[in-house]
Amino acid sequence: MIFYATALSSYSAKVRIVLCAKGVEFEECEPPEGYRSEVYRAIVPMGTLPAIQEGVWVLSESEAINEYLEEAYPKPAMLPAEKQLRGHVRFVCRFHDMYLEPLVRTLFAQVKPSHRQAEVVTAQRLEIERRLGQLLLWARPQPYLLTPELSLADCGLLVTLPLAQEILAATGQQLTVPTALRNWHAAASAHPAVVQALAPWALATRAWLSQSARA
Repeated sequence: MIFYATALSSYSAKVRIVLCAKGVEFEECEPPEGYRSEVYRAIVPMGTLPAIQEGVWVLSESEAINEYLEEAYPKPAMLPAEKQLRGHVRFVCRFHDMYLEPLVRTLFAQVKPSHRQAEVVTAQRLEIERRLGQLLLWARPQPYLLTPELSLADCGLLVTLPLAQEILAATGQQLTVPTALRNWHAAASAHPAVVQALAPWALATRAWLSQSARA
């Protein structure tokens, strides 16, 4: 399996967690000539990251990839057997992708001091905190968000929560994280697959923040 990704890509990191948790053998490659290139679009028509390729078969979009990996590599299971709980896991995955991660992404432009608008940062921080409060209406850390073992619901937030904290710290603000989510992150981020998967992302993210903060 070829895994098209970059170290800095949050959604690549989300899929890398699943690949590592399931012990899938893969070759990680950056998009040839960049993910906006015609060369890459000839392989991955959407031109987005991440994507996987097996032979001539290609799949993009992180949640579609993770659901495929769950079916193709069922052990360890990252979707629970019980139908309603499985539905909640899928809901939390979409909650992350649609309502939480996009808020954090809007802060990227605020990292550079020359571009920063304090009132925008504050407004986005408060909205992120509101969404984290909403998340706790469904999440029941035990120690993972919804299940006793690592599930698909954990993967996106394991990237986005620390990213939000680091970006806000770089802008001079602190994210207020509910105690239950702080405890969840401490436990879940220690999972060996998570440690392995997030190492390149953490290094790239800190380098980007350091460089941007000086601009």
